[in-house]
Amino acid sequence: MIAVISGKIVNAWKVNPNAWLFKLKQFFASFGDTPLKWEIFGGNAFLLRINYPEESLFVAMIIKAIFRQVEDLDIELKIGIGDATEPYEALRKMTGSALDRTLWNESDKIPQKPGMILHTGNEPFDNECNLLLEFALLSMNQWSLAEAEIVELCLLFPEKSQQELAEWLRIKQSAVSQRRSRSHLDLLLKLDQYFRTKIKTTQPQYE
Repeated sequence: MIAVISGKIVNAWKVNPNAWLFKLKQFFASFGDTPLKWEIFGGNAFLLRINYPEESLFVAMIIKAIFRQVEDLDIELKIGIGDATEPYEALRKMTGSALDRTLWNESDKIPQKPGMILHTGNEPFDNECNLLLEFALLSMNQWSLAEAEIVELCLLFPEKSQQELAEWLRIKQSAVSQRRSRSHLDLLLKLDQYFRTKIKTTQPQYE
């Protein structure tokens, strides 16, 4: 069982790709090499393979934070959990339910609004998680550039104290605390822990 995250960038045409491309590639490189582990294509789309499905929501939140730091941009994400047939030449050519569950309809090629949805094929589990994600997006969709920056740093470097992050960003420690609080990061981390526990005990459907 693996996870695949599929993303479509909202308002990609408004922004020079250099505003997000390097950081996204740098993050994706931590998962392995392209095109087997990740692909960016079409100017506004990407795929990322995650070998441990319980980590997929955490990774999706980091991706969300990356795009919320670029003015006018946001992201629509699909998380597919299932099986995969190996070997394959490129992620887009992989077969299996994990990738199939992230595919976009023709009408979805240009996303109109940000979103995040999970599909495992286990309908009760999916319905529960997607309802929780809708509530989480009420916060994530409102992250300011500064709040998204703090979220990304806190997720990538959990060992760093607020004082260390403040010195890194050349701001006051109180500013780090306020931005973290306004982002509702602590609640989102509780959601992530809940998701990790549930996904380990949930059997996805492979049809």
